[in-house]
Amino acid sequence: MDRRLALVRATHLIDYISVLREIGAPVDRDLARSLLPPRIEETPDLYVSVPVALEWIARTGHDLNLMELGLRGAQNASLASLLPAQQAAILTAQTGLMRLEALAAIAQTEDSALDMHLLQEGDNLRVICSMTGLNNHIFICLAEWLNVQAVISVIRSIMGASWCPSEICFVSKACVPQVVLAAFPNTRILMGQPQTSVVVSRAELSQPTCALIGAANNTVPSLSSRQVKDGQSACEFISLLRMMVQPYLNDERIDVAFAADIAGVSTRTLQRRLKLSGSSYSQIVQEARFDLARSHLDEPGMKVIDVAMMAGYDSPQHFTRAFRRFTGVTPTQYRNESARRGLLTNRAST
Repeated sequence: MDRRLALVRATHLIDYISVLREIGAPVDRDLARSLLPPRIEETPDLYVSVPVALEWIARTGHDLNLMELGLRGAQNASLASLLPAQQAAILTAQTGLMRLEALAAIAQTEDSALDMHLLQEGDNLRVICSMTGLNNHIFICLAEWLNVQAVISVIRSIMGASWCPSEICFVSKACVPQVVLAAFPNTRILMGQPQTSVVVSRAELSQPTCALIGAANNTVPSLSSRQVKDGQSACEFISLLRMMVQPYLNDERIDVAFAADIAGVSTRTLQRRLKLSGSSYSQIVQEARFDLARSHLDEPGMKVIDVAMMAGYDSPQHFTRAFRRFTGVTPTQYRNESARRGLLTNRAST
């Protein structure tokens, strides 16, 4: 049996506490009698035991079906629950694939038992969310819902608030209530599976993300004032820095010292801000190249090799490898899919 400690940031427990308060459950009384910190709502960034949290949620919310309770807790969760640097790492990623990879990279900082990884299945990608040592826990679906919602939130930040996956698999063998089926009418929901997972179309994951300059919209959580340094959020800083270096991508001077000169700061200050934003200068340059290349791929008159050279890639092969790393598809596949989406949009508008 796995004996590792399973800890989760308290902010995710607080998502459930909000639901329990809404239904009139005796939250304060049950907290005082539990192994959880009684003032947990005041310390969202501290860590609590996953098994203790699951048992407390289920006991305190016993009036609700477990799957319904899990759904309602998940609906309270969003990317805004993440720490500022983690939000920035996800929201500044330029495609759905990169955002999911960023989410998987930070998963264990949110929940030490969570192992999130991506598995290609033909035209789809399966996002697997394994809870090490907890699969047989009677209340596992409460943790599964939060993990599933994290994946859904990332994709909805690109595809819109109404997006739903084609399939969700749960390890839990609980019955699926009507309220869950109503929330995901076009999603196949499977219970009693070997692993928790969410299936996403690879074409959807190749979609470019929206710009993050200025203000957030309904699908992208904003950063609060205490999370903003020098009057500018990490998301704004990363996005603006990418734009700043783009005109110099074919310039031999484009190193971190040159970029710092353009930005009007010292090299050390620039590197420090990048580190605080969860990025690096080499990553910024790669992302700026990709952004520039992607925008020109939408111009049907430009050859792929010309796009590669314009964006500063050494060769078409280097461009293809780099582009696939960002989107999961080749530049040609991306261009064909983009043209198909444009055709469908035009048909829908006529």
